[in-house]
Amino acid sequence: MNFQRILVPVDFSDCSSKALDYAIRFGELYGSELTLFHVITLFQEDVNEIEKVQELEAYVKKQEQKIHKEIEKQFHRVSDRGVNVRSEVQRGISAADAILEYLEEQPFDLVIMGTHGRTGLKHLIQGSVAEKVVRLSPVPVLTIHRDVDKIEFDHILVPVDFSVHSRRAVEYASSLAKNFNAHLIFLHVIEQEIHPSFYAAGVSSIFEIDKTLKERVVENMQEFVSDVVSDGLTMDYVVTEGKAHKEIVDYARNHSVDLIVIATHGLTGLEYLLLGSTTEKVVRWATCPVLTVKRESK
Repeated sequence: MNFQRILVPVDFSDCSSKALDYAIRFGELYGSELTLFHVITLFQEDVNEIEKVQELEAYVKKQEQKIHKEIEKQFHRVSDRGVNVRSEVQRGISAADAILEYLEEQPFDLVIMGTHGRTGLKHLIQGSVAEKVVRLSPVPVLTIHRDVDKIEFDHILVPVDFSVHSRRAVEYASSLAKNFNAHLIFLHVIEQEIHPSFYAAGVSSIFEIDKTLKERVVENMQEFVSDVVSDGLTMDYVVTEGKAHKEIVDYARNHSVDLIVIATHGLTGLEYLLLGSTTEKVVRWATCPVLTVKRESK
């Protein structure tokens, strides 16, 4: 896979700093050029704040001076490691929208950004810049959680639903595993619920009803990835049942997974509002990095 140009949105938070660490590692490994991208968001947190500012342009210029000093520190942090780097600072109302517009204007191969992992009421009110970028970005997005403390990928988890979208994720995971010398784990989650009448008979799992189901699914996964995965890689196949996003996140947490590579189907509009997105839930809840990949990538 080609990661020659990487966009790194920065907001100078701890998770943004960790995302930059990963970007530098990619730069060293792939010879990438990094673009540090910051959006000076005007009144995004409080629209009433504009009433407090008498001279908007003076206020913004003062903010820009501070930002450029911070960007310069990050710039040298990258260049000191021998990685090519440039920077871009823009003004905007929405950081996510500015990032997405820049991606449409410039040819990037990957976005690496931090996610603050908001949940509950705060998430419902403010949403997540990372989640919007994940949903609408034309290129793959690697999100880094604030609790991550490891820069290498030794174990890569790849959820497989046998769609053309997940096949693309397998391709990316295979390429990364080859470069990072990582072990691959392919996971399929069966979300079909058993009929309540089975509970009375003491049956609580679909695997108790269909004794060979796991074996058949594993065989299908092996066939699905066989012509994509590079020779010489080690891999396991896992089949579980339950809610897909929960099973993926739980498996990653319980088995020392360093990276999840998952396809996003790109739901929008009413379909997105009704169904949500397994991928975005994984991005929100996973504590390890998550690489989201669409079928159509640049």
